[in-house]
Amino acid sequence: MNRKNAGFLPSSAEEMRSLGWERPDIILVTGDGYVDHPAFGVSLIGRWLEKHGYRTAILAQPDWRDVEPFRQFGPPRLFWGITSGCIDSRLAMYGSMGHRRKTDDYSPGGRTDLRPDKPLAAYAARCREAFKGIPILLGGLEASLRRLIHYDYIEDQMKRSILIEAKADLLVFGIAERQILSIARRLDKGQTTAQLTDIPGVAYRLIGGLEPPAGAVVLPGWEELRAEQGLFMKAHLAYQKQAHPAGRAVLQGQGVETVVVNPPAEPLSTEEMDALYTMPFTRNWHPKYDRQGGIAALEPVRFSITSHRGCFGGCSFCSIYFHQGKSVSSRSVDSILREAEAIAGHPDFKGTIQDVGGPTANMYGMKCGRGSSCSRSSCICPDLCPHLEGEQRPSVKLLGALQQWAGQQKRPVRIYVASGIRHDLALAAPRYLELLVCHFVGGHLKVAPEHISPSVLTLMNKPPFGVFEEFERRFQQLTRKAGKKQYLVPYFISGHPGCTSADAVKLTEYLVRRNWKPRQVQDFVPIPLTLSTAMFVSGRSPEGTPIHVPKGLREKKLQFALLQYYDKRNRRILEPFLREQGYEHLLRQIRYIQDRSGSRREKKEQNPLFE
Repeated sequence: MNRKNAGFLPSSAEEMRSLGWERPDIILVTGDGYVDHPAFGVSLIGRWLEKHGYRTAILAQPDWRDVEPFRQFGPPRLFWGITSGCIDSRLAMYGSMGHRRKTDDYSPGGRTDLRPDKPLAAYAARCREAFKGIPILLGGLEASLRRLIHYDYIEDQMKRSILIEAKADLLVFGIAERQILSIARRLDKGQTTAQLTDIPGVAYRLIGGLEPPAGAVVLPGWEELRAEQGLFMKAHLAYQKQAHPAGRAVLQGQGVETVVVNPPAEPLSTEEMDALYTMPFTRNWHPKYDRQGGIAALEPVRFSITSHRGCFGGCSFCSIYFHQGKSVSSRSVDSILREAEAIAGHPDFKGTIQDVGGPTANMYGMKCGRGSSCSRSSCICPDLCPHLEGEQRPSVKLLGALQQWAGQQKRPVRIYVASGIRHDLALAAPRYLELLVCHFVGGHLKVAPEHISPSVLTLMNKPPFGVFEEFERRFQQLTRKAGKKQYLVPYFISGHPGCTSADAVKLTEYLVRRNWKPRQVQDFVPIPLTLSTAMFVSGRSPEGTPIHVPKGLREKKLQFALLQYYDKRNRRILEPFLREQGYEHLLRQIRYIQDRSGSRREKKEQNPLFE
């Protein structure tokens, strides 16, 4: 792509000077390459600040070993804002087994040497060195999930709040448009960061004579958790009860300091959501990356539309509850159609809107009758909450409007829902499911049964496997009705806390019996602040019952291999185990499948459901 730099926020001193600025009001530092797209948080925040009159520069992947890149813009007038990027840097750099990744999709050309091992702390140190006395804010997913004492799966140990490690002034957690704008405005009026501790969605260090907020909940602290890891679950559950806008602030001792975490910010209104997505995103990576091959992470979402944020599913292993929040904030149908119109006019648009959705596509427009004050972790597990408006009429309205809009275009436009749906919710809304399957599936639809074992699914906070089987039946019926060839892409997790080798074998037996060969298999990763990670660290269920936790590399590899039993490369780890445990019949079946893997006959006979 031969493009000019016009339309991007300044990402170099030269670009800043071309705008006539002497210095920026705010510098946002990110561990990702710079992509001007609403799916990339630093761009969303940067555009939001720009919209409200603040001169905002993007410092993308600066060399953390040298202070000079941090001085190129001069000192920011208001503050530094630091994020490690769109995903947790541990996940960006390491696999679940602890190995270094070979590519980084959020870096130009997939390079793996452009972000430090601990971006938040490394960047904060350089910001302080570059200019003394400028407030430093941490934000983004990684900071959000590390607001309290947390577990680091690469170092295999508990770590203090990232506020302590980075020595930052404030930590902004959640999707932070409200917090960041309030901070900018109040600093602009001459307030100090010590006066900003009343802002919801902010965490801070209890230093400089600050008093803890009245009525704050005290969590088990650093010394207690190190002495008894079983308390990790207690600390998690105590915080979860307060992790909603009507909750109370929490305090947690970090050894030498104390961290205060305020209640989360209120979710954005529909009007605020609409305002976010009308901003002038170019939907491109910065032109400076053209020669390096661009940013791979852009392509799957480039012509996608975010319809909402938040998820009330409450899956134990998912971090959305503590980052985007349980309440769903949705855009208006008109706003989504306007963005579809803008995408259709983009010079690089080829006729496919890749996705219209959010964390869970069919939660669009759904609301809880109790508002944002409910502390229940899931609105749908173990049963559907009576306060939830569950008919999914907003989703039906949205899909209908999109279908009508696409039919009015001069050239064909295909619109898909690719971000995944909650299959138990979809079963409860026949009209939505029919619209989805007949008109919005681009050959494959993501669903997440995750496992087959009832005990494991209970710990995951997922519905029984029979619900998925019923969904599969309805999906196939509707697919035949539409006269299409399209398939489900189910996701499974191996090595989740509570999953024994026997549980993993039961799932393998089921897959073999149905001749399913799942490609979407994820080994469990203990992401900070999730309930599953509290199980992993404490070795206990939320009820306090001791559970089996697959921790050793050998067992994790075994459970992962059992789900990818068809791969000949797993024969070496599977055969001794299956023989030793008396699964000779299963072993013979797996050998047969492995030996035929890749043959024409095998491809012809394979159930395409899991292609």
